Amino acid sequence: MKKPDGHAMWRALNDANKARALVYVEFFRAMERRFGHEVAVQVTREAVYNWGRTLSGDLGTHLPSDFAGLCQSFAYAPDGGAMFTPDVESCSEEGLNVQFMTCPLKSAWIEAGLSDQEVALFCSMAACADYGTLEGVGYKVDIKTWQPGGEGCCSLSISIPDAHRR
Repeated sequence: MKKPDGHAMWRALNDANKARALVYVEFFRAMERRFGHEVAVQVTREAVYNWGRTLSGDLGTHLPSDFAGLCQSFAYAPDGGAMFTPDVESCSEEGLNVQFMTCPLKSAWIEAGLSDQEVALFCSMAACADYGTLEGVGYKVDIKTWQPGGEGCCSLSISIPDAHRR
């Protein structure tokens, strides 16, 4: 058996994330045609949030304040940071602030010809996965998603959950 090529595996993972982005678009557009724009946005956010809750794995082991561990387990996942290119603005016992500079989902939406406004909408709906993942284990999260004319992708501020504050 041939040893797996690391670059080929990364490309396959990146392509899988791009495919996920296009599935979001197809589900959203089908719902929008049948039920209208607002319902499609609400249902997409709910579904993506619920899916995100299934992705938390062992992130809860970093509660309440191991943000250095969370940074490695979350911000640099799944490939040491190559896919999402995290720019860690701060990481302390109080929280983690990270700006992601690249995103295969955003790239896929741009490559598919979506308008800037549509890309911004899909970024905001896709961020629900991170809300679900992080809130699902108990973190407090604020996400600023990409907006037209902005740099990079989403910016996350993750902090100690209120239940764990002194």
